Amino acid sequence: MSESGASSGAGATSTAPYVFYGDLNCPFCHAQNERILELGAEGKVEWRGVRHMPNLPIPARNSEPEREEMHREVVSLRKREPGLSLSIPPARPNTERATLYVATARRIDRRAAETLKTLLYRALWLHGRDLSNTTTLDELRVVAGLPDLCPGDAERKVVEQWQKEWEEGGFDRRIPVMVSPRGGRLLGLGERGRVEVFLRSGILSAEGGGYCD
Repeated sequence: MSESGASSGAGATSTAPYVFYGDLNCPFCHAQNERILELGAEGKVEWRGVRHMPNLPIPARNSEPEREEMHREVVSLRKREPGLSLSIPPARPNTERATLYVATARRIDRRAAETLKTLLYRALWLHGRDLSNTTTLDELRVVAGLPDLCPGDAERKVVEQWQKEWEEGGFDRRIPVMVSPRGGRLLGLGERGRVEVFLRSGILSAEGGGYCD
């Protein structure tokens, strides 16, 4: 699907009962986001961006071990999800700016913010774009139908809170993670059927395999 074909997140509300912690530069989080869209569940899931590798440089460039790790993740994901469109980007980017953009967009227009989040995932994992690049971010927010985004202190506090929730949530710093309003937790990508059951019942706690840490 093209970047402009991203779901608008119709029906998303500020009280979405499920929370999805993910990093834009994690391929398993990209896959989880696509799965949520396929299940039509984006309206009941609130994405909260975290940074599992906060010290990555800007612009994006990785050491050889970092590139090898990303390659292993993509190869593993391709085996798990052979139908998922996925490429190996030149480098794993720092996602602080991109996450702040989503937080700022959410204050302005929640539907457009959901669109922007999906556009960002696809820009990296389909097209190899550097999500730390402001030109790339501005191009994508225009596609999402958003005005100029200027993250401020309020958005930084929101993103810091997301990070704190994830770091202190007992998830062993792994992503993706989903948490239900009934206290159920799904750690890792998981099988499609398991994700579907989790989103329906909210009581399953399991580790599904397929994650970044």
